[in-house]
Amino acid sequence: MRRSLRAALVLALMATTGLAAPPVPEPDRLLEHIKFLSSDALRGRGNGSEGLERAADYIAAQFKAAGLRPGFRNGDWFQPFELAAGLSVGEGNGLVIRRPSKSTPLTLGESYFPLSATPSDSPVVLDGVPVVFAGYGISAPSVDYDDYAGLDVNGKAVLVFSHEPQEARRDSRLNGARPLQETTLYSKAAAARSRGARALIVVSDPSHQADEANYRTFTIDADPEDHGIPVLRVRRDEVAPLVLELGLDQLAAAIDRDLTARSRALAGTTIDYRQRLAVRRRTVRNVVGVLPGADAAKDDEAIVIGGHYDHVGLGGRFSNSPDRTGEIHNGADDNASGIAALIEIARTSAADRARFPRTLVFVAFAGEERGLLGSAYYAEHPVVPLADTVAMLNLDMVGRARGGVEVGGLGAASSLGADLEAAARDAGLAARPGGPGAGRSDDSNFIDRRIPALHFFTGFHEDYHRPTDDWPRIDAAGTARVATLALELAARIAARDDRPTFTAR
Repeated sequence: MRRSLRAALVLALMATTGLAAPPVPEPDRLLEHIKFLSSDALRGRGNGSEGLERAADYIAAQFKAAGLRPGFRNGDWFQPFELAAGLSVGEGNGLVIRRPSKSTPLTLGESYFPLSATPSDSPVVLDGVPVVFAGYGISAPSVDYDDYAGLDVNGKAVLVFSHEPQEARRDSRLNGARPLQETTLYSKAAAARSRGARALIVVSDPSHQADEANYRTFTIDADPEDHGIPVLRVRRDEVAPLVLELGLDQLAAAIDRDLTARSRALAGTTIDYRQRLAVRRRTVRNVVGVLPGADAAKDDEAIVIGGHYDHVGLGGRFSNSPDRTGEIHNGADDNASGIAALIEIARTSAADRARFPRTLVFVAFAGEERGLLGSAYYAEHPVVPLADTVAMLNLDMVGRARGGVEVGGLGAASSLGADLEAAARDAGLAARPGGPGAGRSDDSNFIDRRIPALHFFTGFHEDYHRPTDDWPRIDAAGTARVATLALELAARIAARDDRPTFTAR
């Protein structure tokens, strides 16, 4: 029987018998949740921020209104844990580049900023460290290019240009417009560190008309990566006399012509560096609500339904538009959409509890953007023991369905394939294998513990981790269908006679 006909017959039967239609996630309700969670008032829900705490309170209130029970025996909805969220900046930070002809002092947040810093309660002090020039800082043996060939950088500071040579040439063996992995900041820092360098200094390369770095980033959001050594971006205008005196632009142009490394020691050039940066630790909260199972014989087993509610705040190193650091990154799709779906699944399942013999545990995770920290903490401190957790469903970026959704994790949860197909038919949504990739979202912390876990995802887009990820771009009807899919799948798992099996990858 076609689904539309079956649905019509069900509705007609309900009308004649006086039965209420089963509750379903509603687009308007979902959109109202998304509007609040992605509003400017929450300032991007950065970890450790007031906006994140307001979001947590909102989610707890919605769980309570839906009819869930608090996740903890003391009546608390919250599972607090600590994470590192940015840096506190002490007094006396500074960088000086010295030449026999001139010393150039640089100011933190104006003429230089750390792309990488290893924070410590003790200051980092470098005095009179010799500087060497290592071209673009690339070591890529697979394409026969190595700026470090024959260069001794042990105990020295390494000065390199940003980007890569020949990046505009499609015929370049360095991939041209398709950057090599070895040209990333992480790889450049690793290449210098592994050879014993004490610092890496990055200057905008001469093939670009303007220095693209946003030096105010650090004063807005002091939150650099940690690559094991200081990696310092220096404003090109400030060091232009040094670059000119040493002929570094000419060396870069020569490298660009023939991809021959022209690295060398810079005689008489040293740096002094003072770093007083300490880790700022913040308490954040997972939000946990429970719908007890309707069958006393099965309610000791649980399905976790989750999604993260944190985002990237004002951007900084987590933004895909770092030049717009300081603007609110609202994260309507990532992941206000998943949390709105979570809330509506909680409401509809609580209103039809008999469909769920097993217990449902709803978790809104903090700390996802900083390394899946909230789900890792929950997996270490579960409300229902992991041995009794039969499956996990994760909703992350489900706001742009446009008729379909990618479902990841079936490789380790093939026993859920038939249930997923049936749920997708009922939701009227195309469910196709895919997803953002292993280790990209909170389902990973359950898969790593051999719990079948599926991830729902409607795809990356040009607004991902940018200030433009706002609620008007949400497909509310599609989000409701994804939520319905997850609801129907949870009902099928909850009612199974057997537990889903985990398939080792």
